[in-house]
Amino acid sequence: MSHVHFPDGRLRLAATLLVSVAAALTQSLASLFAMLFVALLAMVVIAATDKVLLKNIGRRMLRVNGFLIIVWLTSSINWRELIIDETGTRLATQMSLRVNLVTLAASSLLLRMSALDLSRAVVGLGLPAALGALLAQVSRQVSLLSETKTRLERAMRARAYRPVLGFRTIQVSAQMVAWLIIHALAKSERISLGLRSRGMTTRWFPRESTAWRALSKADWSILGAVIVIIGLCLWLPTMEIQL
Repeated sequence: MSHVHFPDGRLRLAATLLVSVAAALTQSLASLFAMLFVALLAMVVIAATDKVLLKNIGRRMLRVNGFLIIVWLTSSINWRELIIDETGTRLATQMSLRVNLVTLAASSLLLRMSALDLSRAVVGLGLPAALGALLAQVSRQVSLLSETKTRLERAMRARAYRPVLGFRTIQVSAQMVAWLIIHALAKSERISLGLRSRGMTTRWFPRESTAWRALSKADWSILGAVIVIIGLCLWLPTMEIQL
């Protein structure tokens, strides 16, 4: 996606950070449920015409909630007495709502933004350019590891390897992790040498962003809508709606 995509990446990132901060500071379950419902509704509307996107978001939510199962098992149950801990249950509920809310909000607001677009947005919000360069490098390394892992798995399947429960599978998996790191490191060094031989420096100069005053009202609308929705959801506890 181009760096001039609509809406502006800086405003989309600011909206995501605003949702994250609001979710982290809100203690009311009513507010968290309301914000999660709105985020879920927005994601369904966005992904209604894109089945691939819907599947990707579904897999992402399954992974997130798979981790939250561990949180519920460790927080909501007093294993010493084998009873339900009310305080732990409330904390686990809050954490589940917050994690799902932030995941859905980031997935919808930062939809189709590349790592480079995200890095430019970070720098455009006034954060150090070194942080933007770090995000771009991390994204590149993750992509490199994923590509190397895919090639290794293809090579293992070509040799008729089938993972089964046993010591041999653990041994092969450990070897695969080692080879993954070695191959990724070697490829990263080759790319680095190639870039330096072409005059590439270690400094990262992000492309200048559009001036704030030049942004249209439609660009600002997404941030305004997020502020209004968060304000309404935080207002719910004052209406004596308790969960």
